[in-house]
Amino acid sequence: MIQPSVPESQIIGILNNLRIVFDRERTFPNLISKAENVLLPVDFALNINGFLAIIEYNGSQHYKAKNSSTGAHEALRRLSSNGTARLDYCNKNNIPLLIIHYKDKDRLVKIVSDFIEDVKNSLHGTTKSYTAHTKGYFKNIPYGTFEDSPTGPIKPIQVHKDDTLGYISLSNDAIVWTKKELNTLLARIRSYENKVNQYKSITADLVLTIDSLQHELKQKDAELSEQANSVAAESNSAVITTPEPKIKLKLVEDSKPIEIETQKFNGNFRKTSSTRGPLTNEARIFIKSLSEHHDTVTEIQKYLKDNYHESVSLPTLKKCLL
Repeated sequence: MIQPSVPESQIIGILNNLRIVFDRERTFPNLISKAENVLLPVDFALNINGFLAIIEYNGSQHYKAKNSSTGAHEALRRLSSNGTARLDYCNKNNIPLLIIHYKDKDRLVKIVSDFIEDVKNSLHGTTKSYTAHTKGYFKNIPYGTFEDSPTGPIKPIQVHKDDTLGYISLSNDAIVWTKKELNTLLARIRSYENKVNQYKSITADLVLTIDSLQHELKQKDAELSEQANSVAAESNSAVITTPEPKIKLKLVEDSKPIEIETQKFNGNFRKTSSTRGPLTNEARIFIKSLSEHHDTVTEIQKYLKDNYHESVSLPTLKKCLL
């Protein structure tokens, strides 16, 4: 970006005081210098209520050659052609254009302020003379809109060629760097980005682990609290009972075992005279009653044989005891 002249610096101050957003040396895709075939910048691109307006400050070199040399006259023709290109572009795109003559450099505040007010009031379809030398060009409405970023490509380095000399115009924002240094810088940036992503991943895992542990602790606390409440409830509802006193039995030394006398059977054991004949019903009832005094079938069998001389088989005795 070329260092602004003194009048251009004054215009910058005026726009700042009026709180007007603007771009310096902004380019547009279809605004091209026919003489040099490059994008043609404008001095000031203003944002007035969202609409685009342009201010050009023309120094003396725009109106007369600095000297009588061929180069000076060629420069004048180039500046005149560029001025015409800007005017045609603004008329075609409905962009208000203010061209300030260098002879009006002492009246900048009023000229710029009046132009901004005319744009706010949507002045159109006319060419307004702010002084005998400075004019504003208003085509049609609605005006073209102001965009936040330039619509044309930014070319910080431009080579301008003439018959004898070519020169490089380097803006204040441009950086000259070798390809090797640029690749090194890009590699470092990628390395830093990878490290940042790794740290983010580790941090995310730690957060998840901490959240999981906190959840488990809450569950354990809830379980312990529930157990404590349950124990307390059982303690409050428990009935205290005293054990019954044990009664000590006093043994009688002179006591003798009581013998239970078995009832005598006077009937017939067999339905026939045979020793293996079937038992009578009375015999069966008697045998069954013997189970109250004898623990086993064998004892009953022995008792019958010893006292009644009856040999009754074990299976038959078992049937009687059922």
